[in-house]
Amino acid sequence: MHEAIDNESISLSSQVRYRSVSDEGVLVHLENGRVVVVNQVGLHIVGCLKEPTTHDNLVESIAAEFDVSSRQAAADLDLFLAELDQDQLLDRH
Repeated sequence: MHEAIDNESISLSSQVRYRSVSDEGVLVHLENGRVVVVNQVGLHIVGCLKEPTTHDNLVESIAAEFDVSSRQAAADLDLFLAELDQDQLLDRH
């Protein structure tokens, strides 16, 4: 998936609100009522998506924060972004 978004900025949809609850996060899409619960890594990514950013920046942030390889961070990120995109939780710039 990341090949399609490497050269564009992505952010949370303006229709999404989220909260941190312990080590998890809860995202709510205001228009469609979709609720998504994310783990600690997902919460980190969501926090990074408050402002437009790139796939590469997200990979670097995940790798540094969670001490994983860039390859693993990219693979996990791609899956997570695909889920967010499917649930209409992302904006592309």
